[in-house]
Amino acid sequence: MKKRGAPSWLLAWSTSPEWRTISRAQARKNLAAWKAAPRCGAHARSTGESCRNPVKAGFKRCRLHGATPKGKAWHVSAAAATPEKTERKVRDRIRAAEKRARRLAKMSPEELAAHRQWQRTHKPGGAAAREQARAERKQNAEFRKMIAAPRPTPTGEAAALECQIAALRVELDARRRDAQKPIGAFA
Repeated sequence: MKKRGAPSWLLAWSTSPEWRTISRAQARKNLAAWKAAPRCGAHARSTGESCRNPVKAGFKRCRLHGATPKGKAWHVSAAAATPEKTERKVRDRIRAAEKRARRLAKMSPEELAAHRQWQRTHKPGGAAAREQARAERKQNAEFRKMIAAPRPTPTGEAAALECQIAALRVELDARRRDAQKPIGAFA
């Protein structure tokens, strides 16, 4: 049977006493650097002890407790863009806005209305949200159509029912007035 695995001459260096000595020295060096690194000072609410995780490079807190700049620079990223890149980005946005304004100015009122309608119906988002908005628009259109439609003329049967309802309301009002009259010794 053939022996499997790496040949012993490949493992010779990693099992030698010299390699172990070098590895231990490097491990001690790494641990010393890790212990000397600055630590997070965030305090736990429950115990009051500090976090002691290594801080994120360039910050005073670890990755779990913010490590975000404070004050005026809270929105500036750690790898801030150069001023030239920022200015170019602003110029590109202004140029795109001007181009959009020229395109809209050339449109006829009908085209502009169609464009605005298209923008309302093609908003970004998930398919479920778009489907829900579409269903709401359909229901709203049906409701507006139903409200705008003239009321149908009442049939003979409906008129008879309305007369009965009116008579019953008169009787109900009379009974309510009678129920509010004092009775017995208080009359």
